Amino acid sequence: VERAHAGVAPEVALASRCGPHLRAALQGTTAYQELLFPGGSMDAVLPVYQDAVVANFYNGVVLAAVEAVVAGLEDGRQLCVLEVGAGTGGTAAMVLPALQNACAQYLFTDVSEVFLLQAQQRFAEYA
Repeated sequence: VERAHAGVAPEVALASRCGPHLRAALQGTTAYQELLFPGGSMDAVLPVYQDAVVANFYNGVVLAAVEAVVAGLEDGRQLCVLEVGAGTGGTAAMVLPALQNACAQYLFTDVSEVFLLQAQQRFAEYA
C-alpha cells in the first residue's frame, strides 16, 4: 500500500502500529493514549495531522483563507485568531507563519493540557 500510495504513508504507519492493539484498547486493557502518544510524545501522530495528503489539503485551504484575510487587512489593523480544537498543531504550523505582523493574538485551544503544553513549546517563536 505504501509503495503504491506514498501519500498515505503516515496513516498506514499509525494504523500498523496501533491496529494490532485495537482490541485491547477497546476493552480498556491498553490505554489508547499510550498507543497514539507513546511516552506523551506527539511524534507518531504529527505526520497524520501535518504531512498526510488529506491534512495537507485541508490545512492548505485554511492557509489560503487566512492569506486572503491578511491581504485584505487595512493598514494598521491586526487579527485576533481563535483555533478551537488545535490538537497536534498541524494547522497552526501552516497558519502561524502567514500571520506574522498581522496577528495581535492567536489562541490555541484544546481539551488536552498535554497538547497545550507541547504547543507552547513548539510555537514559542510566535509568542
